[in-house]
Formats: sequence, C-alpha cells, structure tokens
Amino acid sequence: MVRLLARIQAAREIILNTHVPPAWERRLQINNLFRLAYHATSLEDNGLSIQQVTKLVNGQNIFGDENDKKEVLNFLEINEYLQSMESEDISEGMILALHKIAMKDIDNECESGRYRTSVLEGFMEPERIRYSIRDLIDWVYSDPSSEIIPALQAGILHYELYRIHPFEKASGTIARSISSFILGRNFREARKLFTIEEFFNQRKKDYFEKLEGSNGSAPDVNQWLEYYLYGLALKVSRVENAVLNISRDHGTVGKYIQAGLKDRQIQSINFAREMGKITCKEYQRLCKLGVSTAKRDLRELVEKKIFIQIGRTGRGVYYKLRYDHLEELI
Repeated sequence: MVRLLARIQAAREIILNTHVPPAWERRLQINNLFRLAYHATSLEDNGLSIQQVTKLVNGQNIFGDENDKKEVLNFLEINEYLQSMESEDISEGMILALHKIAMKDIDNECESGRYRTSVLEGFMEPERIRYSIRDLIDWVYSDPSSEIIPALQAGILHYELYRIHPFEKASGTIARSISSFILGRNFREARKLFTIEEFFNQRKKDYFEKLEGSNGSAPDVNQWLEYYLYGLALKVSRVENAVLNISRDHGTVGKYIQAGLKDRQIQSINFAREMGKITCKEYQRLCKLGVSTAKRDLRELVEKKIFIQIGRTGRGVYYKLRYDHLEELI
C-alpha cells in the first residue's frame, strides 16, 4: 500500500503541475465524463452501451430501456450536484440528497432519500444505519482521519459506506460518489481526467468480492484497500502519461520549424491542436491552397509522424496529431 500511495502521489504532482492547453484539457474532461457515466452505471447493471451513453450525455435521443436512460441522466445530475458542493463538507443531508437524485423517476418515491428498513443479508442491520452514517461522517473530519493520505481516506470511506449499505437500491452509487468527492478534494481538477469506476467495472467480480467477501469468508478492509489503491494508481498513471505526451506535443513547434516545415504546415498543426482534427478542405480554406498542394503538405506531415491519417479515401479522411488518441492515452 505504501508503494501504491507513493506512485499515486507522484503521478498527482505531475498531473497538477504539467501544462496542458485548455482546449485539450476540456476534451480530456469530456471524454472522461462519457466513460465515467458508462462505467458507474454499468456497475449497477445498467444495460446501455458506451456508445448509447455517449449519445445520451451529448443530449441525443436513443433507443433503450427508459429506466436505464434515467439512471444515466440521474448520475450526471449527481456529478453536477457534487461539483456544486465542492466547498462543503460531507453531511447526512448530502447523502440523502444524492439518493433522491439517484432514484428520481425510477422507483417508489417513498424510498427516495430514506434509509432502508429491510434486512439485507451480509449488511448492517437497519436500526444501526443512521447512527453508523453519523459516526462515519464524524470520523472523516476527526483529527486522526485528517492525518491519513486522502487516497487512503477515500478508500476507507468507500468500503465503510458500502458495508453499511444504507439504501434499498443505489447504495453502491452513493458509496462511490462520496468516496470520489473526498478524493477530488486532493486531486482538484485532475479528478475530472480519470475514472476509477472504469477499473471497478472492468473487474466487476473482483470489485464485489472485495467488498462483500467470497466463498463464505468475510471481506477484509486491507485486501480492499490494496485493490482500491492499485486501481487508482493504474488510472492516475495513465493520465500522467497522457498529459506528458500532450504537453510534449504542444511544445514542439520549434522542432517542427527546425525540421523544415512550411509556415502553412505549422498553421495546420495549430489548427488540429485547437480543433482536434483537420481535413484537407479545412486546410485549403485556412491557407488558401489548391487540392494537390494541400494533400501533398498533409501527406508530408504524416510521413514525418506529426499527423495520423484517419480513414483511407474520400470525404471521411481527416488528420489528427500523433498523441490525439484519447482512448489509447487514458
């Protein structure tokens, strides 16, 4: 755990102190939001594909189960709510408000924002839930807790909230959301660039076994924390790699000039950096070029490994900077 915490903190410092152009940072955040919404809801057995979730996040209508669509939209609202509460402390009222949002238009309203009253095997007795939630919140802001590295604190909070299982449904969503809220305090804007929920969803069986136990054995908080910190270290390390690649790419205009590139080719690089891609027609309009000259210039940039050509022929062809493959970077 010490080794993993050291890796997380080292990556955090690099992410927070490496310059990433604002346009790139926004695109990384948007890309991360698509994946976060998909993996967080998939953990709750949502049936929508990542393509469907991406369209839904973009405000498009999709064909799919109505409850599944509401779950995704409610999760986006949870995300917005927590961002608006960044300066606030966790409270019992916040936890109940999150559950109301999670269950909005999905289930019986009388269950929304109320602790469960039924017995669930393997989880806390209903009569202990309210007091345990209050004790957990008190612990988060206690002196002993304040001395714990935030990543470790977030992992413990995730484990304990899930083990309390305060609601009939969506307890996992609330546990992950509150844990991420605490983690975000330490990672600031960098938290918007990665999603540990993706790690959990890709290893769903391990995730639930670490929280609930397996083969008749009770869960162990140390095993859970090793698993949690490993996933967090993996995700922040991939973001670290991405921002370093983007920063390196952004600072190489001088190298391109030395490589003998024309001024107009450098214009195309700047255009692709800001807009995410460039087509032959856009390059023609940008620099007032003929078709053959534009194609020759772009082909040269591909040969110099500055651009990557997407598509083979026809109108669908466009060009992206070498490090503009977000799915590969993160």
